[in-house]
Amino acid sequence: MEQQPTPPTAPEAAPVHRPPPRNVPTLTEMVAADAERHSALADAAPASPVAPATLPDASDLLALLGPDLDRQISEAIGRVLHEQLLGLNGRVQKAVAEVVREAVATAHTRGAYASDVGKNP
Repeated sequence: MEQQPTPPTAPEAAPVHRPPPRNVPTLTEMVAADAERHSALADAAPASPVAPATLPDASDLLALLGPDLDRQISEAIGRVLHEQLLGLNGRVQKAVAEVVREAVATAHTRGAYASDVGKNP
């Protein structure tokens, strides 16, 4: 049996340079359809420039957006305050419960439970 020569390994093999496929445009060639469209656009350029739309000044813009913007800002502030108050309510209840527990524990350790209830301190 005849042995076939082994192909060279990757480091020994020289890189093969293949030309790009013809259906993919390269940087140096222009596709005909694009060239025709580009020349048609250049020919159809308007003779007089179109005047840009005038932009409203700040006072006009504020008059237009003012009432809706005020409502949206008020709603956003209301939502944030509501969220903060929910958290604050929980913290206040927790702090009050802790103070009551400490007062009861202090009274208990001082022996206030043994004193006469009808008597003023």
